[in-house]
Amino acid sequence: MIKRGHASARWAAMRNANLEWAYRAYRRFIDELSDDVRAHLMDGEGAREPYVAVFGKTQVGKTTLLLELMGLGSDAQVRVGKVLRGGRAAGKSATATTMEYRRSPDRHWRFDDGAGIRQIDSDAAMSEALGELRHRMSVGHLPAEKPVVVSIPADCFAQGAEGSGPRMLDLPGDNPADEQERKHVERMAARYVPYADLILLVGRGDDLSFLNPDALTLPSIEDWQYVPNRFRIVTTYSFTPDTVRKFALNHEGTLTAEHFRARLREQIDTFGLTLSEEAARSERYFPVEIGQSWQTMLRDDDALARRIGPIVRELKQSLHADIRASATQTARFRNALDVHVVTRRKREACIRQGQEGLAKLTGQIDAVDALRQKAMEGKRQAARQASVAQTRLAQRAEVEKELAAALAIDPAAQISQVDQLNTHTSALFIRIDDVTSWLRQRFLDAAPSSGPARKFLGSSRPNLAASSAKVKSIAGREFAGLSASMAGYRLSEYYPSVSDSFSNDKANLKRNIRDAAAKTAALAQKVWREHVARRAAELEAELAQVQGDVANLTQIAAQQQAACNKLKARRDKVNEEMEHALARLDSDECAAARFGSMLDEEYLAELRQRRAHIAEAADPGDALLTLLSVADMGEQRAKIKLS
Repeated sequence: MIKRGHASARWAAMRNANLEWAYRAYRRFIDELSDDVRAHLMDGEGAREPYVAVFGKTQVGKTTLLLELMGLGSDAQVRVGKVLRGGRAAGKSATATTMEYRRSPDRHWRFDDGAGIRQIDSDAAMSEALGELRHRMSVGHLPAEKPVVVSIPADCFAQGAEGSGPRMLDLPGDNPADEQERKHVERMAARYVPYADLILLVGRGDDLSFLNPDALTLPSIEDWQYVPNRFRIVTTYSFTPDTVRKFALNHEGTLTAEHFRARLREQIDTFGLTLSEEAARSERYFPVEIGQSWQTMLRDDDALARRIGPIVRELKQSLHADIRASATQTARFRNALDVHVVTRRKREACIRQGQEGLAKLTGQIDAVDALRQKAMEGKRQAARQASVAQTRLAQRAEVEKELAAALAIDPAAQISQVDQLNTHTSALFIRIDDVTSWLRQRFLDAAPSSGPARKFLGSSRPNLAASSAKVKSIAGREFAGLSASMAGYRLSEYYPSVSDSFSNDKANLKRNIRDAAAKTAALAQKVWREHVARRAAELEAELAQVQGDVANLTQIAAQQQAACNKLKARRDKVNEEMEHALARLDSDECAAARFGSMLDEEYLAELRQRRAHIAEAADPGDALLTLLSVADMGEQRAKIKLS
């Protein structure tokens, strides 16, 4: 058996080596990165410094925040902030490119805009260099494909200050001036942010629009809800609003940071942003106050300083602690693995969003196509109606030719009955009444009945009853003379042997019947011709209406077809974009998965080596310690692969 002291030393050595396999995998992974990215992660003395990305709009106190987190005192923040503005007035942003701020190894500024590191000996010269950089950017001369690095003189840092040492990658949060600048910033974010130890999303406490998904579109920044453990939400000017100050001063009992974190999350909820359970965890939120305005507020308001000052200090200390913790080996291993997690979740989200977008577009296409088909069916129906109207109009001439014959009234049968009358005047009066009734009925019944007439008229008929009184008037006028003559006779009986009145009156009656029939037929033709003219006008109006409908529906169908084609093109583009994005994510996932594979390879190699040592160990105690170290190594692996 090995001695107790030797066992303790042996166990300590084994435990210290239990992450060496992970170090080997991480070094292999880092070696595959490009030289400039690797340089930002492993640059000599800075290899252990936290690497923090800061994203936010201008005018939110972002520069002051990152300087404070780097460990600069309030006076040094004023000095450095003035230099970083590059000659611009207070409140103006310096540049719209990606900047990296470091601690200089001495009292000199250092500046690298892609042309190599330059040592700069004065604040004025450094400010001039930044101003010249902004000018070059304004004319489209962007920096090289890496961040502009500014190293801040060491004498600006407070000795032993909390959080001294972090390197800050400052990402512009406002829309760049042009497309070229936007793409440059996106490339920088895609290249460097995935390897940051921690990412801070910074905005004003009274303007949470910086958390809107539309504002978080930079590569790796948009991932914050996929891997929220890599992000912290920092709001500046969090205690400036009167509502917050009144809440702090009027709150009964002990105030804690959790009270203000809860208020911030409530405000985010009212803003309409849906947070995942992990993203909503309290410890990810830091409502703070910074800069000279905060210091002035503390000096001018003792009550507020007593109530809120300790809480703000606690939140800042907690944020410093998170930054330090993010730079541990295990945290960095997990961050490297998170790249794989992000690509997998982004792939899932890409498929889900793509399918939702395609389904929505397909629904819109179906709806538009249904409208198009409805318009086409309406067009076909209107065209059929137009064809019918044209066919009917074409029959008008034939109908008008037919009217004279169809409406003629033949009085022969009525006239023949006159010869059979007796010699009493009442018989003639009765015949006049019967003929008048016959003429009226004949007027009402006479109508064109040929095929062309039926097509032209359809069910349409003139209002003959309204004109039937005119038939009685015609008959009355025709028979008036005969009726008056007979009414003047002293006797109601004719005597043909004595007088020829009977034969004369019968002749007059026959003539009157013939004339009344002709005039009634003429009336019928007049009424029907007027009706034919009205019917033709109706058909012409109907034809014009349906022809207009055909034209309108043709235009509507064409518009709907164009809209449908546009939506189909959009659907094809969305499908193409989704396939392209998935192909890119597949590539990213393969690249990101290499670290996981490297971890597994190194872990298995170490495991095989230790198992071989156990099998070959001559000392059972040594074998037991090695076996325990294997179990401990498994626990370390589980912590690393926690994500």
